[in-house]
Amino acid sequence: MKDQYCYIEFDFTNETNFEDLKSVFEIIKDSKNNHVERDDQFWIETFPKYALEKFTFSDSDLKPKFDTSKDTDTNWHFYSLIDLLVINYEIEYIDLKKIDNKGVIVYDPYSYPYGGIEGLITFIESFNSYPKLYDDGTGIYNYHDEKVKKTKKSIWSFLNFKNLYKYFIYLLFITLLLSCNKKNDLQFEKDVMYEVYPALIDSVWVNAMLTYVPPPPPGIDPSEYTLNRRNESNKRFNKELAEFKKKKFPVDLVFLDKTVVRDNSKELQKHFKDAIPSEDNTLDTLNYKFNKKKLNSYQAFKLHYVPRIPCGTDRRFYNECCYSVRGVFILSRIQFDDEKKYGLLTAEINCGDMCTYKYRIFIKKVEEKWVIDKIEKAWIA
Repeated sequence: MKDQYCYIEFDFTNETNFEDLKSVFEIIKDSKNNHVERDDQFWIETFPKYALEKFTFSDSDLKPKFDTSKDTDTNWHFYSLIDLLVINYEIEYIDLKKIDNKGVIVYDPYSYPYGGIEGLITFIESFNSYPKLYDDGTGIYNYHDEKVKKTKKSIWSFLNFKNLYKYFIYLLFITLLLSCNKKNDLQFEKDVMYEVYPALIDSVWVNAMLTYVPPPPPGIDPSEYTLNRRNESNKRFNKELAEFKKKKFPVDLVFLDKTVVRDNSKELQKHFKDAIPSEDNTLDTLNYKFNKKKLNSYQAFKLHYVPRIPCGTDRRFYNECCYSVRGVFILSRIQFDDEKKYGLLTAEINCGDMCTYKYRIFIKKVEEKWVIDKIEKAWIA
């Protein structure tokens, strides 16, 4: 597993420290990976006393009923660390375990830079454990305490932030102003994605389940024959899906937990003749992660999330019989026209090396609701 992901290897003082660290890690993992919100009181009660004593708290914070560290350049503010671990890190937590009497935290970044290792180092050290080796995605390194402490001090200390604030507040203001519209656009896109998702995943599943149509008998028009057989198959699987829903029997699917970027601007304008091309034609390269709670709220499908497309022997897990469609479902980001009346995204099913089939999904806004206008096959490999 260490060969597949980033990790931090550490020594621990005793079994109690390791078990405490693992227990809190599992809660942080659940909060981060499943978007579970927990309040300050919860975190105060979750961390053991000896770990909390190493952090600082501001006067307005909910604080433990015992003395904690003083505010210095190298001591971390407790809730800032929680925010980093649970919200701001661009990573997925994989595991915390023992390997050859050493502890290992394993994680998977889904973008670079993802926030560095300083927060994870501080988290580990608060449980009287000592990092020795790490792979941060750029290579494997021995951990040097002085180097990381110096980096943390220069970057994270409050005094240095005050100096940065003094010299760069204007630049920050301009940056926030320019990025405001982009963030709003991304949130708008996410809202549309979650709105159309139930109809989208239903349609893609039915299309993916369509059976192969053999050649027509002699004397029968091939195009009409194929269309009729496809329509029959479509009705069959729509009926089957309706029965599954009625019986509350969820269909298993393997699902990539983040979007991918696909440029479909030409197809969007070709399909919707009155679509006004967006003035900002720069394709956004941000692959955002899905809110699993929102997707899972549609219970017709049981999604098995994967952080990346499996390779080699790892593929066998989604070719087993428990999955109705053998492959990983992948959704792209949505491209909109300038007036945000129309949109286009793709749904792909990756079924192995040189095995992928893709659909274009055209959506439009009708009476303040987003609906699917058409689904068409894009290509099969």
